[in-house]
Amino acid sequence: MRVAVGDYLYNQGYQVTTCSSADAVLDLLANRTDEGDLPRVPDVIISDVRMPGKDGVQLLRWIRQDTRLKKIPVILLTAKAMTKDRVDGYNAGADVYLPKPFDPEELVAIVDNRIARQKQLKKGSEGMLRMELKDEISRIKQLMKKNSDNVVKKTDVYLTLAEREVLDLISKGYSNAEIATKRGTGVSQVKKIVTKLYKESMTKTRTQLVRWAIETGYVAPR
Repeated sequence: MRVAVGDYLYNQGYQVTTCSSADAVLDLLANRTDEGDLPRVPDVIISDVRMPGKDGVQLLRWIRQDTRLKKIPVILLTAKAMTKDRVDGYNAGADVYLPKPFDPEELVAIVDNRIARQKQLKKGSEGMLRMELKDEISRIKQLMKKNSDNVVKKTDVYLTLAEREVLDLISKGYSNAEIATKRGTGVSQVKKIVTKLYKESMTKTRTQLVRWAIETGYVAPR
């Protein structure tokens, strides 16, 4: 079943990774690459309920408890008569149950629907967060502009040109993806710069970082 489903989806143009057990999935999603990065979050996970070792419902519970993975759409495959499996799966957070045997075209339609829906939700969520961030940054700038005589504090932190450019774009409310597009670099490179900025400024959020940037004179409270 695993090989057949994987081959069919691959032939339909999807990038597919197959695993023989729930433990293999956990290893794949949790282990870092040689560069120290976490693996890419899949667009969707398809799992049989009945597997050796941990079953599909146990795998699903682990996914839903992981902050990085909990929003991944999960499709569970089960025998048509296994009502308890379906109830347990839905209680654990399954998005879709597909009883076996099933038409491969139906599976493709479900996968396409889940991926499209997830992209819509992500786009809407990112838009709201970006608006909230821009509003917060605007309030910080207005507040500090009123006290501009005492804004700049001495700092020993030296930022490279790339770091200053990214910091300036963050202060304007741009997301990592938007910054990457504007600078013509990858999102992973922007993330590394942002992480370094957090470390150098001893901050944890973008609003804290912008406040620090204004206080140290790296960004004007305009």
